[in-house]
Amino acid sequence: MLASAVGVVCALGALAGGAWALLADRQHVATSTIMLHPLEGNAYSPGGRGDDLVNLETEAQVLRSDAVARAVLERLDAPGTAAALLSSVSVAVPPNTQLLEITVTAADEATAVARATAFAEVYLEFRRARTESSIFGRTSRIEELVEVREDERKAALARLAKLSSSAPERRLVEQQVQEIVVQIGSLRAQLATAQAIGLDPGQVVTPGHVVEPGPLASPVVMAMAGGVAGLALCLTVAAARSGRRAATMIRDLDDLADSGVVPLGAVAEPVRSEDDVIARIRSAVLHGGPDRPLVVAVAPLSTGRSATFEPLVASLTRARYEVVAVDLENEADRAALVELVLAQAAASDVLVEVAEFRSRLQPVEAEHATSGFADLMASAQMRTCLEELAKRADLVVVSSPPLATPVGRAILHASRTVVMEVAPGESTRVELADVQAEIDRQGGDLCGAVAVRTLQGGKAGHA
Repeated sequence: MLASAVGVVCALGALAGGAWALLADRQHVATSTIMLHPLEGNAYSPGGRGDDLVNLETEAQVLRSDAVARAVLERLDAPGTAAALLSSVSVAVPPNTQLLEITVTAADEATAVARATAFAEVYLEFRRARTESSIFGRTSRIEELVEVREDERKAALARLAKLSSSAPERRLVEQQVQEIVVQIGSLRAQLATAQAIGLDPGQVVTPGHVVEPGPLASPVVMAMAGGVAGLALCLTVAAARSGRRAATMIRDLDDLADSGVVPLGAVAEPVRSEDDVIARIRSAVLHGGPDRPLVVAVAPLSTGRSATFEPLVASLTRARYEVVAVDLENEADRAALVELVLAQAAASDVLVEVAEFRSRLQPVEAEHATSGFADLMASAQMRTCLEELAKRADLVVVSSPPLATPVGRAILHASRTVVMEVAPGESTRVELADVQAEIDRQGGDLCGAVAVRTLQGGKAGHA
């Protein structure tokens, strides 16, 4: 059963893992790579040293700006806001390179690829536009200065034309004209330099392409992972439960004595009526006090069936005690008790002698429903009926289901004393303490406990 439970948990884990991989809202990833050239008017420009790549981080931040995102949306004619688009975009700068790696996530592969490519192309255009704007601003100023100087040159030439060759100020005006001409030449040289600035922003090294999903997207891999996780969970729970149970496990007679229970000995199946331990149990039952108990319950603590019931009955009858043997696991005995409790039969009607000094119960009706037997077992009439049977014999010995069951708890009320069977390595101190508390609450008597070792780890049964 344990193996089946482990198998079910592992299967459920595998099913959950595979279903997650199939049904999860997985995002598709695409990347593109661009190589930047130093460009006037941008963070990464010819003004720095050739090996100064620090400003590429600034370029990466500019790529993720609202202006670039809006241009991408316009190019793709896509709905949405720049902020929403940028939340799915990341940019990395590989060390010691002029590269920008753009990564985009989207609901489908086509959208992811299109966006990755669009960001690469749009940003290169954005860089070129910034350079053109910077150059236009510079050349416009220089051209305005050239026009101003040309006007000054023309005015100076006009004044010079009005002067005679012998005029004293003629030399000064000629010198001014010469200086203006030099300035105009210098300005035209600056204009030519500005107009010669390169406009290559860089290039797309790798267009947008899909990044293959990792192993977490594979249903087979996730199913295996789910199965392993289920197995690990089972092992963890088993280890935790085993550790807690082992800490309170009853291992031997010493543990019984430490729990305040009289240890009557240890037996191993099959138990014989001639066993010394059975004789010790018989003695404890018969000499428990001046008022010898009439109704004796023999029951395992937590699981299985009584292993000492039949040997104890045989030992008592061999000692010539009249015994009524009642087996609550037997349907006929249960039916006969139901008839007694419901006053459908008298004790003499259900008692049948099966051997010298031994009787058993036989219901009056061949078939009698025993539903609700646990409730009847807890009734005051049940104790009265058992004691009525005891008046017709020396003892009534009752084989009960485990004391942890409803019927087992009820027998504590219906009997005068209890012989408890404990399975070392299976029964725990917690279970024993619960039964002891119940016996004390009901004013009963625990005659003692016997350790029963089962064959091949099996549950105790009738000898």
